[in-house]
Amino acid sequence: MHPLSPGVSFLLATLALLAATVAFLWAWVALSARVFRVRAFFDESYDVATEDGATIVLSRIRPRGEPRGLPPVVLCHGLAMNRRAFALHEKRSFAVAFAERGRDVWLLELRGSADAAPPTAIAKASFDDYATHDVPAALAFVREKTGANEVDWVGFSMGGMLAYAFLGARRGAGVRRLATIGSPVRFSEHPAARAFATFPLLLSPFLSLARTPFRWLALVAAPLVWPGVPRALSRGLRGEHYNGRWIRRMMANTLADVPSGVSKQFVRWLRAGTFDSNDGRFDYLDGLASITVPTFIVAGSHDRLAPPTAVLEAAERITAPVETLQVGARFGTRHDYDHLDLILGRDAVSDVFTPVAQWLDRRSL
Repeated sequence: MHPLSPGVSFLLATLALLAATVAFLWAWVALSARVFRVRAFFDESYDVATEDGATIVLSRIRPRGEPRGLPPVVLCHGLAMNRRAFALHEKRSFAVAFAERGRDVWLLELRGSADAAPPTAIAKASFDDYATHDVPAALAFVREKTGANEVDWVGFSMGGMLAYAFLGARRGAGVRRLATIGSPVRFSEHPAARAFATFPLLLSPFLSLARTPFRWLALVAAPLVWPGVPRALSRGLRGEHYNGRWIRRMMANTLADVPSGVSKQFVRWLRAGTFDSNDGRFDYLDGLASITVPTFIVAGSHDRLAPPTAVLEAAERITAPVETLQVGARFGTRHDYDHLDLILGRDAVSDVFTPVAQWLDRRSL
């Protein structure tokens, strides 16, 4: 038997190492998902078909307190998140807090996280598809199930941006009041936003896939994270809001993959400083002036992904009644707030949820 040449031996060793690495990562991610999984506590869940054949998920938490005669609340997650962002823990979440105030709560999960459509269809999905198809489908389904004429919409980050696009430039209806949390309308002026625009370059190998694998990356990283990591290494989190157990479960349960078309649209906005549809027909920034729904806007004092200036500009453009709130130490809270802290931080229920819920509960504005 002839010995293998050095080149062939090197190739075989490289392939073996690659196979071992892939097997290790697969096992690591599977174990991470299993160890850090948190039980869901929804009362009902529905797969809902959109007009263009995609699938969204709506989960319901029925009122746990005395009903107040107010419309249902729809909670919409941000980019690279899922419906668990508002319902990670049964005793510490916006969804349960709303239910305990007597509200009928519906959590929307946009296409891409739980969609059985062909990968090519997911890859082509965009923010525009969310605004054109997913939001109307969710509103129609909730109104049909509850008999309500309107809903209250609470959107975090992209979830608020979708409401801006739907109610503004696209002239949508069916929302009584709108609350947005950390939802930017500009992407180029702030140094942190410009720096973040280079981040997708690191993900460029993934943008050719149907989905940008944020969940997979989160599951790889989750076991390695401790409270001191976010402040030092990541934008969006401040370590004082978390303990290790909470942050690892947060990463493993609330983060989700994103259709690559959506990722690419955000990259375009970040680089060009625009907020518009891919076909150029809808300028979502200019469309803010067409919003007629009373709006409550929350900004984090130290938000590095959606800086206060980029969030609060919406208040200057919306012609309907608008109230704003900045949360952070100099505004009376115990800690400053970065992006994810606004809904997942230790004191987010008291510092952010409570003023939002009180504003939505008011009979008149």
